[in-house]
Amino acid sequence: MSLLLNSGIEEKIKRHIVGKVARVGGNVNQLLDYKRCIVEDFNLENGGYGIVRSMDGARTPMEVIKAARRYFAQESRFLLRGYAEPRDRKTRLLDMHRAYEVPSLAGRFDAAISSNMIEHSPNPILLLLNFHLVVREGGYQYHAIPHYKYTFDVHREPTSLEHLVADFENKVDESDMSHNQDYIQSAIEKHGWQRKFHEIYPVAYPYMHFHVFDERNISLLFKMVFEDVVTDVLLTRDFSDHVVLFRNTLNKEFISKYRHLIESYSRNLLPDA
Repeated sequence: MSLLLNSGIEEKIKRHIVGKVARVGGNVNQLLDYKRCIVEDFNLENGGYGIVRSMDGARTPMEVIKAARRYFAQESRFLLRGYAEPRDRKTRLLDMHRAYEVPSLAGRFDAAISSNMIEHSPNPILLLLNFHLVVREGGYQYHAIPHYKYTFDVHREPTSLEHLVADFENKVDESDMSHNQDYIQSAIEKHGWQRKFHEIYPVAYPYMHFHVFDERNISLLFKMVFEDVVTDVLLTRDFSDHVVLFRNTLNKEFISKYRHLIESYSRNLLPDA
């Protein structure tokens, strides 16, 4: 394992990702030490970036048995690994794009973390604003996002910042199909990695990568929206992720430029709401 950009991000993560932490989408293992964290998990049931088996949602005796076995295995691992282990029975089913609809979540956490889920968002800026909502002002966010060169996105072009902004301005949602053909050609036809997966799951939100990330658009996106952004590239034998840490404070220029648009989504998304 190596960090390619010599950013010092690992030490900053240990210092700032502490306290009450919202984890979205399941396991986040990149560079994290959970010893000083109390984690609350959020996910989509049977989502594209993690499966959650809900006992409440079980419809047959076999589904109840599968959920119970999964619960038991997770609780056993939790005894060994602590909050590094997500637990379905402790996971809140919520699409983080709509956290603004739950007022009690505002400022509830000291930090928020995710791994390999932002690329599944049809509207990443809206998603990040909802992450901002649930974390106290001045807290921190930490996200790991796949580097396209090391995934089935390798045959696609990185998404431009202008495109990401346009998705935000046009209020693109989960019904967006503008990336489907590009994704199919890359992930299924050329790479083949997702062929069997999509025999079961549709090429749709949240089961596909809407956007493609490299060092440049990662830096441009996060520095446009937030302050004190640190980025790096984590390279291992099996994968490569962009890792991004930043203070949970919106860039003043971003607020000034997009205040009315943000309010049109929800007044709750602004820090002075």
